[in-house]
Amino acid sequence: MREETTWSNVHILGRTEPEEGDLELIWTGSGVEFEMNCSELGVVLEAGESVYMPWISLVLDGYWLAHIPVQQGENKYMLLRNMDPGVTHTVRIVKDFQASVDDPGCFLRLKKIVYEGGIRKPEPRKYKFEFIGDSITSGEGVLGAHEEMDWISPYFSAVKNYAVMTADAMNADFRLISQSGWGVTAGWDNNPNNTLPLIYDSVHAKRGITDYDHSSWEPDAVVVNLGTNDGGAFDNPAFTDPLTGVTYKYNKLPDGKYDPADLEKIANGMFEFMNHIREVHPASHILWVYGMLGDVMMNTVTVAVSQFWTENDTNAGYLQLPDTNGEAFGSRGHPGELSHRAASEKIVERLREVLK
Repeated sequence: MREETTWSNVHILGRTEPEEGDLELIWTGSGVEFEMNCSELGVVLEAGESVYMPWISLVLDGYWLAHIPVQQGENKYMLLRNMDPGVTHTVRIVKDFQASVDDPGCFLRLKKIVYEGGIRKPEPRKYKFEFIGDSITSGEGVLGAHEEMDWISPYFSAVKNYAVMTADAMNADFRLISQSGWGVTAGWDNNPNNTLPLIYDSVHAKRGITDYDHSSWEPDAVVVNLGTNDGGAFDNPAFTDPLTGVTYKYNKLPDGKYDPADLEKIANGMFEFMNHIREVHPASHILWVYGMLGDVMMNTVTVAVSQFWTENDTNAGYLQLPDTNGEAFGSRGHPGELSHRAASEKIVERLREVLK
């Protein structure tokens, strides 16, 4: 059996940095892709699961073949055997679970690809797309029966996911930067420490850390799917920071309407985040998408995008996505595969128009 440990013969997916030969898979959809003519294929993975168990998916020739729980410690997983080495296949191995911001004991490292035959890098993709989002972009709830409500890693998917569907439909490389329950200015629980701008500049999803070189990977488009949790904070209890004692809460007025001052704060946060994306990606089209779980923040998002058009440039836009209903739901009250596919079709239509 031969071994690949330097990653020279594979395409690396996701924002990551090889460490001492190991490839740490941090974000949703991170992993490797390659072409092979092999009779056997396996991987050696090292994982930790202090709270949440990592899962991976195997995609063979574009078909989702397996969804696999990764055991704690270092283990070898034989994925394919008795293959015809005369036939060329495309293989994608990706992490399904999101970056573990507050659970350092949960990690996943690819140590080796073991194979009998030959592997090589695939042809470069036509485009590069970066997706920034919350649980929807993390693929939470894509898998599992409708009634399932446990918050566990098997229900996450980087395959049946609107972002990856969009990239595949347009022959694009992809990177997903996402966290369940997080927003632009606050998480669903009013926690201002749980926002995507705080980790956007970090390789390892660390708050307030700037250690990622954005110029190392310039996307043609940056798709932002945020606002759902900022809106959800209005309907949830206040958050008191245990370190400072300060309490945070987005409020509704006595008549049930959203406090205009809070909406303005969210719109300003969205505008500032778009400014930062433009700062690090001067030529990327910025597309803010929203609506897969309701539209309560639609006007707020459009205010931010309109301000960006007025004060910066018009290489940006807003796209309303189809709401999720009925059988389009997955588990945990989140969009399922049907909803993700409907969203992807809308995004593909817009990006083809913008990037043609």
